Amino acid sequence: MKSVNEVCKLSGVSRRTLQYYDEIGLLPPSAVKESGYRQYDDESLRRLWSILFYKELGLSLDDIRLILDNPKEIEKELLRQHKQVLLEKQSQIKKMIHSIDRILNDEFDISMLRDFDKNRINALKKTYANEIRLLNESSFFLPVMKSNIMFSKMNKPSVVEKAYKMTHMDFHKLITLAEDVIQKFYKAMKYGPDSLEAKEAVTAFREFIQLIFPCDDETFCSIGQAYLEYKNELDKKMPGLAEFVSEAITHIYP
Repeated sequence: MKSVNEVCKLSGVSRRTLQYYDEIGLLPPSAVKESGYRQYDDESLRRLWSILFYKELGLSLDDIRLILDNPKEIEKELLRQHKQVLLEKQSQIKKMIHSIDRILNDEFDISMLRDFDKNRINALKKTYANEIRLLNESSFFLPVMKSNIMFSKMNKPSVVEKAYKMTHMDFHKLITLAEDVIQKFYKAMKYGPDSLEAKEAVTAFREFIQLIFPCDDETFCSIGQAYLEYKNELDKKMPGLAEFVSEAITHIYP
């Protein structure tokens, strides 16, 4: 176990930052002594490493929480992608250092302009951005996973990811469809669960689900009820969303 002072010395993170991470639930201490001093075990320090790593890459604390609160295998896959980005950057830096040496020796050829080609790095970053988008949409579809047996033995998988594997649809297009469903519900909340906008959202939602598995009326109704079980989690993104989805589905499929 490490004290706050020890963690600060190891990581360069301030006491106030550790306190803030604790306040927002991003990095709670492993234990708190009777004196009130926080302590961190190896698992907490591993989580701190991840937080600092993703911060170094420019991610927001919300995105970092999203990554760390998902199954470890998802985070490992994201780390593998980030490693590829870092390796590409490392390769680029080596080339630039070599070019500097050549310039210092009054040497130059046009191939040295390739030192500034970041197309490969940008492509890897785009892939990563899609993964973050996927994670952002996953929480909305948790009740869908609960309602279908094919997901029952899986640890919070992404419906979007599952659909991608099953339909072989363009990844970007599939995520866009998922986002469109969610945005339709956000918009419909202004008009009520019995509105035309709500009906359009429900229709788009069912069409998306049917990309993944057959969804009859009974199954779809059970999905609507399942949203009430995830009220607390979904309300973090949009208060009232879970109840609204459930009511909108019930209005069309009573």
